[in-house]
Amino acid sequence: MKKAGVIIIAIVIILAAAVFFSFFYYKKCSDLGCFNSALSNCIKASYINEAQDASWLYKIEGGKGGIFCFLVKSQCEQCKINVKLLQVKQGATDLSAIQGLEMNCYLPFSYVDLPQADLSRCHGLLKEEMQDLIIKKMHSYIIEHVGEISEELNKAV
Repeated sequence: MKKAGVIIIAIVIILAAAVFFSFFYYKKCSDLGCFNSALSNCIKASYINEAQDASWLYKIEGGKGGIFCFLVKSQCEQCKINVKLLQVKQGATDLSAIQGLEMNCYLPFSYVDLPQADLSRCHGLLKEEMQDLIIKKMHSYIIEHVGEISEELNKAV
């Protein structure tokens, strides 16, 4: 009877460890090379990118695909990365409004670049607010330079 209890406890511990490492554990990368390696293989990892203008948190959450993606990586269609803007260090004051927002990016396997480099592959509030800021900046640029733009258009015609 004691032997069966020990075996059951061992199985429970092994299952708990398997669940932890499958769903909750993220390798902590301390440099971009480590993160890029994990990204190209879609291995769960996290990395804080301390760029000059902002701090970004990237969490590779694993493959996105059908039910078999969890079991077999080759069944995965894309790699899911959560991107969070932790802190805006420099730039316009309107950037502080998007601080703390997140988005999910779905990248092809073997992709090696910063996830936010291609916003068309991302979805979420951070993306929407970034696009809104870009549109506002373009609008103000056009208003400021409407005369120059008009002259360039007349030259083209």
